[in-house]
Amino acid sequence: MAVPYVRQEPPASPELIARLEEHLGRALPADYRAYLLTQDGGRLDNNTGAVNTVFGLGEVPKWASMWRVLDMMPEWLLPVANDEYGNLYAISLRPEGFGSVWFGIMRRRRTRGSRRARRVSLLRDGSWAGLVEGLQPLQKAAARPERILLMRRRPLPRKAMSATIWRRYSSVAL
Repeated sequence: MAVPYVRQEPPASPELIARLEEHLGRALPADYRAYLLTQDGGRLDNNTGAVNTVFGLGEVPKWASMWRVLDMMPEWLLPVANDEYGNLYAISLRPEGFGSVWFGIMRRRRTRGSRRARRVSLLRDGSWAGLVEGLQPLQKAAARPERILLMRRRPLPRKAMSATIWRRYSSVAL
């Protein structure tokens, strides 16, 4: 991966991965399983994909724990990372498109303050390994005009960020 980690976690244990697979009732995609065996998530430096935190399974801070976000996406999607606005990246667990990476725009429920995905979109990258390997530091992205909005240091207004992301993905309403 070309993007460095600001905070990198040690590998997840096979027992934690087995616990997650038992909780999900199915095996993880091979590329994501291999990722967890090399490291258990972490916080990424600024990058072209706007991926902020990759969730971990073990002894990670509460804000980086996958167990905290499992119920925020439809049951066929496994949330694996977020952007700086709290939107989630997820891996498909359905037989068709197994292992493909999706992006979920989040909304807050008014009654309990909990969050659920309002809309999910299939990423063009296709797999977790493709997404992670395709991330580049923002300095290298400066020559690519379609990513200008993602290069700002200050957080963008939510509408501007959503518009940028929606131009890159095909969407599916929930």
